[in-house]
Amino acid sequence: MIRRILALAPVVLLLSGLAAAAEQAATIHGRVLMAGSDQAPAPLPGVAITLEATEGTAEPLSAWTDGDGAFQFGAVLPGTYLMTAALEGFEAHRQPVAVRGGQTLVVDMALRLAAVEETVTVLAKTADAIESRAAAPAPTLSQATLQAVPLAREQFVEALPLVPGVVRGPDGLLNVKGARTSQSGLTVNSANVTDPVTGEYALNLPLEAIQTVQVLTNPYAPEYGKFSGGVTAIETRTGGDAWRLQVQNFMPRLRRRDGQFRGIEAFTPRLTVGGPLAGPQLTLLQSFQYRLTRTEVESLPPLERDMELESVDSYTRLDWHPGTLDHLTASVSLFPQTQRFAGLNTFNPRGVTPNFEQRGFFVAGQYRRVLGGTAVSESFASAKRFDADVFPSSGREPMRLLPDRNAGSFFNTQSRDSLRVEGLQTVTLSPRGTGDTHVVKVGAGVSASTFDGRYVGRPVEILRADGSLAGRIGFEREATLGASSTEWLAFVQDAWTPLDWLTVEYGVRYDWDSITSSHNIAPRAAVAYRPPWLARSVVRAGVGLFYDKTNLNVASFDRLPVRTVATFPADEGAHPVSFRQTPLVAGGRVRAPRSTNWNVEFDREWLPGLVVGLAYQRRTGVRELIVDRVPDGEADEYLRLGNGGRSSYDEFRITGRQRVGRALDLVASYVRSSAVGDLNDVNSLFGNFPNPVILPNERTRLGWDAPHRFVAWSDLALPYRIELAPVLEVRSGFPLTAFTEERTSLGPRNGAGRFPVFASLDLQAVKAFRLPGPLRRYQAKAGVRVFNLLNRFNPRDFQGVLGSSAFGQFFNGVGRTIRGRFVIDF
Repeated sequence: MIRRILALAPVVLLLSGLAAAAEQAATIHGRVLMAGSDQAPAPLPGVAITLEATEGTAEPLSAWTDGDGAFQFGAVLPGTYLMTAALEGFEAHRQPVAVRGGQTLVVDMALRLAAVEETVTVLAKTADAIESRAAAPAPTLSQATLQAVPLAREQFVEALPLVPGVVRGPDGLLNVKGARTSQSGLTVNSANVTDPVTGEYALNLPLEAIQTVQVLTNPYAPEYGKFSGGVTAIETRTGGDAWRLQVQNFMPRLRRRDGQFRGIEAFTPRLTVGGPLAGPQLTLLQSFQYRLTRTEVESLPPLERDMELESVDSYTRLDWHPGTLDHLTASVSLFPQTQRFAGLNTFNPRGVTPNFEQRGFFVAGQYRRVLGGTAVSESFASAKRFDADVFPSSGREPMRLLPDRNAGSFFNTQSRDSLRVEGLQTVTLSPRGTGDTHVVKVGAGVSASTFDGRYVGRPVEILRADGSLAGRIGFEREATLGASSTEWLAFVQDAWTPLDWLTVEYGVRYDWDSITSSHNIAPRAAVAYRPPWLARSVVRAGVGLFYDKTNLNVASFDRLPVRTVATFPADEGAHPVSFRQTPLVAGGRVRAPRSTNWNVEFDREWLPGLVVGLAYQRRTGVRELIVDRVPDGEADEYLRLGNGGRSSYDEFRITGRQRVGRALDLVASYVRSSAVGDLNDVNSLFGNFPNPVILPNERTRLGWDAPHRFVAWSDLALPYRIELAPVLEVRSGFPLTAFTEERTSLGPRNGAGRFPVFASLDLQAVKAFRLPGPLRRYQAKAGVRVFNLLNRFNPRDFQGVLGSSAFGQFFNGVGRTIRGRFVIDF
């Protein structure tokens, strides 16, 4: 089966070649510069570039300039276009561009302040498809990619595994470069939107509200901090200079169970509207999504097999240009959500699962001003409220852990309210006389976080296959939790190009927080070397020190309730043993975890539009916060939280990307990796869904370790306005743990083999067309999404309890799934 799936890769390439042959496309890219007072050009980041066809019905293309002022359109069909460059403080410029098939154009634009005539120069030279100036480029998923690839729940987090080194683990959470989810960051328009208590992702945006998603797996720029894994940076869309309305998914999908239609399986309507409120100076974007989904667990009874999710995601953005040099952005996001029967699987039926509810809002403001024509000042302020409740889905009886299938009620109830407020000030400038060879950015900021909550535990019983009691876990009291933290940061960084073939990025970051009371200084540097003797090639390398965030659940760890544990031997004559487990912070305080990252890679454009890269990366984490069982006297134990954890991640990566204008974008990657670390992190034991049984800590392969992983995806523009996007993933199965009837590990944890090799081919096919009759001026798209096209058995559950009659068997595979898609643009 795996060979058959892998054999599809050449087929995809063949289809891509046919599409490319059907209609050759072109590439347009270049840089946007601004002239300073000394007339030396300096790169202009953040310029919105649009490319709109003057004939036909093709959708406009959009791009933004990066920190070097560079932009690119890699998928342009032959024809005549109108290119527009717009940035606050500068007059919008519109330039016609004629594109021929297979052509590569470089458009370098020099923009001046308002009331000064702008010039556009089209240079007749051939440019490489490779990004050669950036020392640590970040993979970017555009709005077009998010709409094109098949996403089961149509959430941006589902697209992140397209990036090499990003894996969705067995718990459904994302792991970037072998790190835990809580060790990575998530920002929206530069504001931190993670949960202040757990550090995990805690915000969802409608897809249509997103302009780009960057996954910074090597974020050596010191402006990024408070993580040791990676950073996902989201930039949202503006309202635009013309009103546009888009609606989709407005038809519910019926649920078929036990041979009959029974209610609704999914209803996920989305609506996005944007345009000018008072001329181009004030624009609005409003995006709204309602989700009601039921996810099936095939190994459970037909009417008791659905996890349920209901949520509302709303995002509002206002952009105001009060003057030629100023730009003010304000945004508000609401994201209430309810998960019913969270964690439902083959061995945890509905009654034993919890419900999870979240409420809150995110509000942010950004003020940007051009200073003297050579610098840009940006001021950020944001506040995030995040409240969460965890409670049993039914009943209050003890939770019973049985070899075949657990029973009773979920053992834990949590309630917490949290708030984070932060501010950040940055200035980006090119020093006088340096032109675009230096781009310096400095910044400083402060944030304050607080939370209050409670934690209640109820009895847990461990039973053997014969029904005898093997163990009992109790909790002595209800815990009242609470903590607060203040954090300060400052950074300076410089992107320096002393020679045409050499770029160096370097800087340092300072962090301090009130939980650890430690002053952390993190230097970082990266380089891009373009060998003069080897055209269309670049060698990159970087190294940096990264300090992780200290979440509020760490600050309140010693307030958790004391646990009472009793074990009952199988021998009738043996006496039970009981002891207490008391939460304790080692030494009364913790230090900030940190990691050292370094990488080296070689990228080369071997053929026009075909870039192949080889890379090696290593991340070493120390002082990680781990919970371990430590003796307390002769009988009792401490659950000691300390900085004794370590982890390592090694990755060898081969990537390839073939672009042929708009007709083809094919990306493939193979990653050989190893993720090793301590298993007893705070969130896996005491997070949103705590674990009732706490085993001694072990350092071994992590639960999301996937030594081999191949991912290929493509966006094909076929004739008759058909767009085809296949996604193929083949990877090693995740490691397994076997348990005794008493729920102790049977041998080393994560050492009982692996799940079968995971392989899935997903596909989305969409055709664009005009609506009939009086609605002809409006465009619609209709298509189909197919998941697991080959209907391969990819199990998600493993029976690892020795006393079970199904010991060693796999369950809960998701078969072939077909869903429709319909979008209307007004």
